[in-house]
Amino acid sequence: MAKDQQGLTLAGSPQSAEAYNRAVADYFGLTGDPVGILKQALADDPAFVLGGVAVAGLFLIGGFRGDHPEVTAGLAAAEAAIRGASSREKKHLAAVKAWSEGRSPDATLVWEAILTDWPTDALALRFGQDAYLLLGRSISIRDSVARVLPAWDPGNPLTSFVLGAYAFGLEETGELGPAEETGREALARNPRDAWATHAIAHVMETAGRREEGIAFLKETRHDWSPAHFMAGHNGWHLALFLIEQGRFKDVLAEYDRFAAPKLADDMTLDRVDAASLLWRLELAGADVGDRWGPVARAWMAHVDDHVLAFNDLHCALAAARSPNKDDLGRFRRSLDAYERHGSGHNRLVTAEVGLRFIDGGLAYAAGDWRRAIDAILPVRFETFRIGGSHAQRDIINRTLIAAAERAGDRALAHALRGECAARPADAARRRRLA
Repeated sequence: MAKDQQGLTLAGSPQSAEAYNRAVADYFGLTGDPVGILKQALADDPAFVLGGVAVAGLFLIGGFRGDHPEVTAGLAAAEAAIRGASSREKKHLAAVKAWSEGRSPDATLVWEAILTDWPTDALALRFGQDAYLLLGRSISIRDSVARVLPAWDPGNPLTSFVLGAYAFGLEETGELGPAEETGREALARNPRDAWATHAIAHVMETAGRREEGIAFLKETRHDWSPAHFMAGHNGWHLALFLIEQGRFKDVLAEYDRFAAPKLADDMTLDRVDAASLLWRLELAGADVGDRWGPVARAWMAHVDDHVLAFNDLHCALAAARSPNKDDLGRFRRSLDAYERHGSGHNRLVTAEVGLRFIDGGLAYAAGDWRRAIDAILPVRFETFRIGGSHAQRDIINRTLIAAAERAGDRALAHALRGECAARPADAARRRRLA
């Protein structure tokens, strides 16, 4: 058997192992074409089990459904060659199959089992990190890396990315000082680690360091701009800082230059960021013009996917603001059918809390402020269940505050604003609200 860069055995040829190493490096670095590399290697070497598994997993993590042709083809290729695979590779197949069947928590358990026995399994680590983010599990994002970090050689070219992942987990669990320190250590090793840059941007957002955040992201843009969808997402963080300063023209110029063109790439995070940014601008009082149309068209191409309640929330906002009045009805019918006939973990989350947040957003879009409040307020402390980061999910709390203000509910608006202003780190927002 061949071996990967970490010295772990792989079913397939040495050439497949080389392709796997390149693909994993691209996955960690958010560059290149890992799927294309893996598919070519798999075409040349049908015994390359992890090639099929990784292709399927990358599509699933990217927001595609379990019945997508690329997912089913990847899993079928892995199944056909599984007899020649190691126990570790068989576990990888079991994890991706679980995810494809809607059993996302089960998938994370398998990836953790792999990491327990093979702590330098790069694919299991990165899949686990992405999965925990999609599931909104902050502690797991942090601790999954903490458990394996001692096994990673400082000289390994992937170690900087592992540190970047750990920095993000530290930030999501409120450990801002260690998060920034770890993120900067990762960037010292590899300035082009867009995920480490992302972790530091989160630290500055959480701590209310707006000016510093703007300067940091602008100064490092040449390093993170090649990083596929993370370039758009780091740009989204830059826009958040600018919105807080009321610099709407700057945000819209950034949006037109960087965010709008990326919708053509058909990446889930690009659609999320575009919808989130336009919605936040409107909440802050900006006029976004006719920019909702392309965002809605991009989302409606995936209106029936329903792989994550977090995604469906942003699809709902785009449909509500779409110039095509049929889009909202189509979205509602699709989501209703999913709630009645769907299955799996995400369907449960959607039924229990996701629908409340979506209903609240749609009520706000329709100008029914009281209904928006009634939908969101009882479940607002369960936002983590729909997935995404703290910063991303803050769109729900901001919508609730805006609804309270517009409904004339001074007591609620005052209480919610006070809650935000009382966060010790957020001095800038406290001054603005005062």
